[in-house]
Amino acid sequence: MERATPSSPLNADAESEFSDSLREFFQAARRARGRAAQRPAANGLSLAQFHLLEPLGDGPLANCRLAESAGIAPATATRMVDALAARGLVTRAEDATDRRAVAIALTDAGREALAAKLKEYDVARRKIASALDEDEQRVAADLLRRLAEVIEEL
Repeated sequence: MERATPSSPLNADAESEFSDSLREFFQAARRARGRAAQRPAANGLSLAQFHLLEPLGDGPLANCRLAESAGIAPATATRMVDALAARGLVTRAEDATDRRAVAIALTDAGREALAAKLKEYDVARRKIASALDEDEQRVAADLLRRLAEVIEEL
């Protein structure tokens, strides 16, 4: 499949249709996030807390790395970590590689809450996938991966 590059622009109609569709998709995603943020967290984790805890599933992180992974400011991450630590979902420990840094890690309760939220989002992803046939799922998967790459480069 040939891809458009800055030196080979898309057909203007196709580019306009794609731009409109992408805008609609992002708007739908924002509205879905808003609805998710308004719903009481059945497992005790808000959407924002989930985004902060998810990177810790791979192991402890310093606050600045955690904030970067979650896409929030370090000060915001610190406030959220304070609240999550008070609930027993994360711990802070001196970073073995940098005495100035603190490593934030999931507790057993934090791992359970994260697993429950991951399961909840897996159900939602399966519901979305079920709206597409098998071929559409493959095409969508390829396109979504490519779009993620391009968005990361912005």
